[in-house]
This record gives sequence, structure tokens and C-alpha cells, in this order.
Amino acid sequence: MSDQLFEIAFSGKVSEGADPAEVKARIGKMFNADEAKLAQLFSGKRIVIKKNLDQATAAKYQTAFERAGARCEVKQMGGAPAGKGQAAAAKPAPQTAAQHAAASNAGESVDYGDVPPPPQTDPLGITGDEIEDLSVSVAPVGSAMQDNYVAPDEPEFDLSGLDVAPVGTTIGSGKKAPDPPPPDTSGLALED
Repeated sequence: MSDQLFEIAFSGKVSEGADPAEVKARIGKMFNADEAKLAQLFSGKRIVIKKNLDQATAAKYQTAFERAGARCEVKQMGGAPAGKGQAAAAKPAPQTAAQHAAASNAGESVDYGDVPPPPQTDPLGITGDEIEDLSVSVAPVGSAMQDNYVAPDEPEFDLSGLDVAPVGTTIGSGKKAPDPPPPDTSGLALED
């Protein structure tokens, strides 16, 4: 794993084609931010959201921002951690899912370093609201949920030997059977 540290910054940039009001609402929900905090986040000034993150955590933040429709900046923090004496080698920030899709469509190989690639949330480029024939409903209560269902045969039990005790009978109060006789140990002897 890499010792590099990253910071996440946001300056209110919205992804291309995203509705700014919806993005603002998603970011507000993500950070539990009130109107004052949202105004500060979307003011256009660069605001550092989180510092000293490892590469995997920084990639998770970046993916969360992209899902919300916003663009954040992932920047490697300067210098190596204390005690190293030399600067860490620069490594490119992890690619986003959109960049990965574009690179894979173009036939390019994608290097994520130590971080696993983000999941493909939209591999075909089609969302549910773009499918005109997509209509689903819930079946009414009692509807058959399986075609050609064959019920299993009802098991047959022989209950002729069972009887029911009369009302008011104390169950389990029968006399205890006598203990069995102890084993015969006359043929055993102890030796020194």
C-alpha cells in the first residue's frame, strides 16, 4: 500500500448535463449541510473537504461526488510522511467511472494502482428513465407467483396409536421407573 496522502477539494463545479439544483440537494444530503453551508460549498471558492486521506479513501470520496453529479479535485499532498526524508513519487489520481468507461471504449488500458476500479453503475449507458417500455407493477394479493406449480403430496401419518389425555390431567406426573441395577464389577481387581 502507498504512503501517499491526498486531499479532496470542492469548488462548486457540477458535472456536464447535471441539474445544479439536484446536485446541490444531493451534496447537502451527503454532508447533512444546511443552506448556509451549501452556499459556502457552491460559492466557487476552493474548499478542502478532507485532508490526509489514503488513495483508496480519496477514490471513494471522488466516486461519491461523481454519483451526486459534482466534480471534486483529488490532489496529492506535498512531501512524504515524517521520517522518509524524500518526497513520495507522484502517482496519478484514480480514474473516475466515466473516464474508465471512455478509456475502455477506446481500447485503452486503465491503471488504478493500489485502488480497485470503481464499479460500473451504468455499463450500457442506458438508465431506466430512458426505456419507454419499462413498466412494472405489483401483482394482487393471492396471485400465483410461479407458473406450472405442482403442490407436493400431503404426507400420511399413522396416528392410530396416539391418545389424548382427559381434560384436567396432570401430564408428566407418572411414577419414575426404577433405576437399573449397577454393573457387575466382581471380576475387576486393582493391581499395584
